[in-house]
Amino acid sequence: MLTLDLSDVRLEYLAEGAANIVYRILPPDTGPSTAADLQFESDGYDSDTPLPTQIPPLQLDPHLNGKLVRLRKDLQTATPTEESHRHFETMIQPLFQSENLIGSELFRISRSLLKDCNASLRKMEKNGKRPAKRHGVYLVENEKHGCLIMDMSSKCGEASTCLEFKPKWLVQSPSAPNGSRRCRTCALRAMKRENKADPPEKSKAGFCPLNLVSYDKTKIGIFLDHIIGPSPDRKALNLRGRLIDFLHKNPLLEKIRSLQLELDPEGVFKADLLSPKFLAAMTLRDCTLFLKVPTSGKGAIEARLGDLDLKTSSGRKAEYWRSLERQLVDEGWYTATERDKAAHENLCQLS
Repeated sequence: MLTLDLSDVRLEYLAEGAANIVYRILPPDTGPSTAADLQFESDGYDSDTPLPTQIPPLQLDPHLNGKLVRLRKDLQTATPTEESHRHFETMIQPLFQSENLIGSELFRISRSLLKDCNASLRKMEKNGKRPAKRHGVYLVENEKHGCLIMDMSSKCGEASTCLEFKPKWLVQSPSAPNGSRRCRTCALRAMKRENKADPPEKSKAGFCPLNLVSYDKTKIGIFLDHIIGPSPDRKALNLRGRLIDFLHKNPLLEKIRSLQLELDPEGVFKADLLSPKFLAAMTLRDCTLFLKVPTSGKGAIEARLGDLDLKTSSGRKAEYWRSLERQLVDEGWYTATERDKAAHENLCQLS
């Protein structure tokens, strides 16, 4: 475990998701960062803005350069950082090559620093600089650990383009009924859209994750259009072509798909929801894939998985997982027969 002295650096709010807040590490004598409003596009790093194209150089301890600090929120369902990190090291890390994972290191953190961060969050709320839906939830002040994680955006600039997305469920839910016309991700999206649980712009921007592992370049291209958007710009077309070739050949997504099925072959109705394997499967169903693509068209594309925090079935989470799956099955969202009518759509590969 690292023993870091963060007293001589400044933590700058970067982004936050449901369970964690991420900070950039800056020297104490620097002015406001030009990347102060940087946000990541994922459930783990909640954002609607793209990754920056340039990050200011930092004069830090070499061990801190290119790193971010991730701290845990005070939530009933949150797992202590040390336990979550142990799960990562024992259950997730052995499943993948190190070059395919966002590096994470555990370090001890002081209570005074956590209090300072919380005071800053309250100030941000008053100034309208913190997302409204995140108000009122702060860091755990008795937490003894934080995580130092790799900052993929620090590797991006004019020489490379960075993007990210959540592959989600790359194999159909084991609980889905025979004859399903929607995969798990598309079924849940359809239900949220019908129930207006998602804002219109989010519900319309869906994709079918099964396209990613279809080995069909046309379907992979459809998926990418939802991530980077269709564009006649030559640079964008070149990026799209490189990504299609990469995703078509790279074994990482197929590895995730195989593990999701291997670790949870029975589904939430039959599985032991306390099992480390089941929790690992749920973790891999909500991870984020970070890609760094050389702009020149030369050099290898770098692909790493992040957002691999331990999913926990405590705090009524197990009940939520089972009730949600029951709703998807019983109301016909998998079979596209919800509301007693056949739905006509061709978004999901199964349809």
